[in-house]
Formats: sequence, C-alpha cells, structure tokens
Amino acid sequence: MANRITREVPGAEICGIVQRPVQQLPLAQQLIINGGTHPSFFSPRILSNAKVWFHSVVERLVHWALWWIHGCPPHRNGLKKFTIETLAEECARAGWPFLLAADVSDAEVLDFVRQQSVDLAIVLGELPLGPELLLIPRCGTIRASQSEVVEAKGLHISVEHLARDAETGLAIASLTIPLQFYDGLLALTLKADLITDDLLVQTAKSLRAGDATQASKETTDWMHKIVSPYLTQFEHPSVVNTVQRELICRRCRPIWKLCIETLLLCSPLVVARNWYRWWRGRHPVLILTHHLVTDRIHRMGTSTETFWRQVRFLQRHYRIVSLSEGMELLRSGEVKVPCVALTFDDGYGDNFVSLRAVAEETGIPVTLFLATQPVENHQEFQHDLAKGARRFFPLTWDQIRYWNLRGGEFGSHTHTHFDCGSADQKKLEAEIIGSKNILESHLERPVQFFAFPFGGRRNISSKAMRLAASTYPHVLSDFGGENPPDTGRSNRHLFRKDFCSNLWELELELQSVFDLIAAMKQEFSLGRANTSSFPARLTAASAFKTPRNVSPSPRIDASRHHGSPVQ
Repeated sequence: MANRITREVPGAEICGIVQRPVQQLPLAQQLIINGGTHPSFFSPRILSNAKVWFHSVVERLVHWALWWIHGCPPHRNGLKKFTIETLAEECARAGWPFLLAADVSDAEVLDFVRQQSVDLAIVLGELPLGPELLLIPRCGTIRASQSEVVEAKGLHISVEHLARDAETGLAIASLTIPLQFYDGLLALTLKADLITDDLLVQTAKSLRAGDATQASKETTDWMHKIVSPYLTQFEHPSVVNTVQRELICRRCRPIWKLCIETLLLCSPLVVARNWYRWWRGRHPVLILTHHLVTDRIHRMGTSTETFWRQVRFLQRHYRIVSLSEGMELLRSGEVKVPCVALTFDDGYGDNFVSLRAVAEETGIPVTLFLATQPVENHQEFQHDLAKGARRFFPLTWDQIRYWNLRGGEFGSHTHTHFDCGSADQKKLEAEIIGSKNILESHLERPVQFFAFPFGGRRNISSKAMRLAASTYPHVLSDFGGENPPDTGRSNRHLFRKDFCSNLWELELELQSVFDLIAAMKQEFSLGRANTSSFPARLTAASAFKTPRNVSPSPRIDASRHHGSPVQ
C-alpha cells in the first residue's frame, strides 16, 4: 500500500507506518499472512489440534518430496511469509519509520505521529483511533470500514475523510460487494481489501489535488467508471443449468488413475530429467492457460479461494514470471529454477477483482489475452451465450488501462474470438492484425503476444500461423508441451498447458506426466493416433511454411476450452 501511494499519488511521501501485532488481526488476515492453503482452514469448523498437526506433517512431507523430485532447486522460489521482522526490514530499507503498537490509540502512537509531521493518516482495517490522534495539528485522516449486509447478502465498504479540525467525517464513497456462490471468508476478504485499497489510494490522490468535497466527487466518478462495470454484472443472477453445475463439480480424472500417474512422477525417468535440468540450468518455462477467476458458477471459472491455493502452491515450487520475463529467460539459455507463467484468455470482467485480488496480495504477474470486439461493445461472449451462461461481461477499456498502468500484461486474442482454422486471408488479417492495432491504440505500447482462440491444431491454419508469426514477436497455442531455453532460438511459437483446478492434477500437468503417458500409449499402440497438420514442435522458421511431415498429436484438444474438460 505504501509503495502504491508513492507511485500513484504525485508528490506523496511516506512519513511512517504503524502496525498492530499479528495476533490482534482478524482471522482472515491471519490466514492470509500465514499463507494458509488448505480449504479446511477457511471453513467455520474448529479442527482438533491432532488433526491440524497431522495435516501439517503430511503437507510438509508432500512439499519436501516435490522439492526433491524437482531437483532440489537452490531456493524455495517466491513463497514469502509475512512477519513483523520482515515488515520492519522493508521499512528500514525504504527509509520509513516503523512502529509496532498493540494499542493504536495510546500516547506512543500519538508521539510517533507528531514526530513525523504527518499531513494525512491512511487507516487500513478497523483500528480504534482515539480522539487525540484525530486532533493532531495538520493531520487529516481517511479510513475505510467494512460491514456485512445481511439483507443484501454482501459486504458494504465505505470511505470517509476526517479533516484535521473537523469533529465529524465526510463520506467520500461507498459500495456493496454482493455475496457470490463460491464466496468464503478468504475470498471476501481478498476482494474487499483490494477494492478498499483502490478507493483509499484514489481518495488520497484526489485530496492531494483539492478539498474533501472535490475529492468525494472525483472518487465517486472514478468508482462508477472503474468498479461499477464489475458490480453491475451481479444485478441479475446468471443463468446456470444443471449440466454446467455438474461440470464444475466433476473431477477430471479418477483417483485410481492419478495414483498410477503419480508413480510415473516419482519414477527415475522424471526425477533424473529434473535433476539433469537443474545441473545444466535448463528448466523449461511452462505457460498455463486459464480463463477467469470468479466466485460465480462458470464452466471455465475457478473460485478465488481455489486460485489462491493454486498460486501459493506454485510459489512454493516454481518461480512465477511474466511472459516478458519468461522470454528473456528463454533467450538467455539458462533457467536455473522451474518457472511458470500464468495467462488468462478472452478478458472476463470478473478477473478485474477476483484475479487481481490474488495477484496483488501474492505479488505475482499475470497476462491477459483480450478479444477486442466484446470489449469495445461490452457484450457477452458468444461461447458463453451458447452454453446458457449470462451476465459474464468482458473488461472495459478503462479497467484495462487502469490495470495496464499497474503491472498487468495484455496480449491479443483476435478481434471477435475467431476460429483461426479458416483460410480466408482477409478475415484473418482483420482478426489478427486488426486486434493488434486496436489494443495498441488503447494501451499506448507495443503488443508482443498473440494467443489463438480455442488453441487446438484444427483451430490454426497454416495461413493463420504465418500471419500471426509475422505480426507478433511471440505466438501462443494450446498444444501442450514445454518451452525449453535455447540461446539459438527466437521462441516465436510458445506452447501452453491446461491450468487444472486440482493441485494434484496441476503438478502432474506441469511435470508433463500426462504427455509422457500419451506418448507411451502411441508408442505401444495402446491409443488411437491423432494426426495433425502441425508437427509436435514449431520453430520460428517452420512457422512460416507448411510442414511436410505429419506427426501424431500428443493431446486431445476437442472441447478443451468451450465444452467439457476432455483429456
């Protein structure tokens, strides 16, 4: 939050930070701080000490085993656990005075604030500020409060400003986040904290430029432009049929099959491969493809809490990088730790809060591929309407620009979410080149990445591949497979894997166990070969010409993204 203020509020300086002890924070905040990942930790049930201890031991053993299978990377990648000591170190590094105070209304805090010559105090969370603190000369306060709305089944957020000489506060903005199907304590907290932080930063920015009344107007206008498009999706419930509900609850693979596949994960073949990669510094950059993080029911969606657990797992065993950083690693020819990039297709509006809330809290980069026509017209996606899903709107250009300025990475996904299996040159140019021009006009920066909609081999004609490869530095498909480092390659064509909701399946997918099994079946004629118009691997040179040799496809791509999850 302090870093956001210094970046986004012109001329602002951080005078100091006052932090309550972790033990005094709400339960949800403590779970976030401790990096809790097991779903039972977020349920209202009280677990016995023995059960918690047993789960902790099993979890540690599993994580240790995976670390060893991965080749014992030199460090545990990006998983960071918050402590008061690390916060104090960060403040010292930034030159910000720091105070740990059990009682934020006592004389110690009063003296601390007076010593720093504070103009504005920003209060995060429900802190009991005493009247003495509010009456400090030259110190105004903005604070946000969150309260549950039982009738509306949601969470109400309000922001108020207390001027340095005023006895009552002035309401700046307020809104209500509706309760959604998969919402839990953790999900609501993450989303509410994100929106609250956005409002507080915008209020501070507006106060810097004018008085409280003008700040209230500017913040309200900003809220209607940036946040309201997300909230209006919930004015009417989405239409979800029984088939879609079953798709969300269904496991992709039975447990017995996962157990057999896990034996291959622990086999000398996979372990030796990973240790060799660690020894040579040649881990691949793995790219995962997803669509939306949402707490509504959607056949391609993942709930906020599920995505939180996925990210915490990935941070523990992989280094999460942006696509741009991943390309730099591939070009360097040296990747010393397992790396993963997260991508999201289509540009769903739910991602603006649910996805961004997890990304902001964990500090991970994400890349979104946008279909520009639905964004321009703010219309629902045709593949959703065909499946009976309603009121899943795309991001707005205002939201995209807001996210882009704050670290989001965006690429093209055609103009109309077009099936690029077509050979119509004019249509392909309008979809592939036209979407790039539209995106760059709004982002005011070059667009480096293009992802084919649907992404299977039958959805990418040779004309489409040549046109995309000549228009964008990097082209992504959903063929599956890995992206190995190589200083002699341009890595024009990148391969993406499925982002499985189940952590067990996700790890097997990342370690290419499913691909190995498919290759074994083909080798011993245990499965039906599926011929393809593309080889298993495309280099920058082969992307510009139709391959003469046809090789079997290692994966089944039918109904992969807009139907039932087929493997």
